[in-house]
Amino acid sequence: MTDSLRTQEVVLAQSQPPLSDKRQICFSAIALVKALAALGLLILIACAPSHYWGSGLEALLAGILLASILWTGARPHKLKSEMNRLRELVGEIRHGREPIELLSEFDAALSPLVDAYQELLRDIRRERSRIAELQDEIRQRIASRTEALERTIGALRQQAAKDGLTGLLNRRTLDTYLPDAVERCRGSSTPLCVLTVDIDHFKPLNDTLGHAAGDQMLKSVAQLIRSTIRETDLAFRNGGDEFVIVLEGCPSETARVLADRLNSLGDALGRTFRLTPPPALSVGMTSLAEVKDPTASGLLQQADAALYQIKAAHHAAADAPPPRSRRIG
Repeated sequence: MTDSLRTQEVVLAQSQPPLSDKRQICFSAIALVKALAALGLLILIACAPSHYWGSGLEALLAGILLASILWTGARPHKLKSEMNRLRELVGEIRHGREPIELLSEFDAALSPLVDAYQELLRDIRRERSRIAELQDEIRQRIASRTEALERTIGALRQQAAKDGLTGLLNRRTLDTYLPDAVERCRGSSTPLCVLTVDIDHFKPLNDTLGHAAGDQMLKSVAQLIRSTIRETDLAFRNGGDEFVIVLEGCPSETARVLADRLNSLGDALGRTFRLTPPPALSVGMTSLAEVKDPTASGLLQQADAALYQIKAAHHAAADAPPPRSRRIG
């Protein structure tokens, strides 16, 4: 469609009558010769004796001939002027500065050329209108597809940031988020706490009831964590049966209450599996204000150390023999 429009504009430009300097000089010379001939005829009529003219008819014929010569000499100049005006007007119409209807005001002698110009200019305008509509349609399609692509990319990013089994954020996202959270909280003196959560006796659960039961336990713990933390807190599956909870803007006292709450809920969840010892949760806690190395890795190491102490205490309590009953006799 664009090629067709270009072709029409080229044809229009080439069809405009070129008025070169040589052609203008030629028109001027012809007009001058005719004017001199007419002037000579007038002088001849004025100076000749009356007996050279047989009657008034000859004088009338001479006058008609003179008028014809004068009109013939003036006609090319008028046509040249009209052609120049036509050329200028076509240029204005092509650029949209004048309406096409003005072409109808030209001399009838130029009517075939004017009609051709009008038809060609209307074709060009129709082509431009179709091109504009097509461009608008293309822009709308591009915008629609771009929006759909952005939604798809956003969904893929969310999927890439989450753990497929539990729906919590994954380790890669934790490695990206926690350093930024540490810098943000250090810069604004905002409290920051980290909880590390581990499932006690998870291996016996897998070995006894199978991996399906183990996966169900992981999903249940993830749901338990989501229902316990605040909307502003973030929970991550750190790998295996380990979880990390980042509590930005949370004081240490509130974080300890949350850790105790998770321990209690984990004990209740573990008893539903009817195993001995039952699975449970160990929760380690630390805060940015407590660690010597106030970095993301320093926070995780300190929280892991607290977790392993609690986990060791839980295992020691589970492995201890039950107290013997004393006989009374």
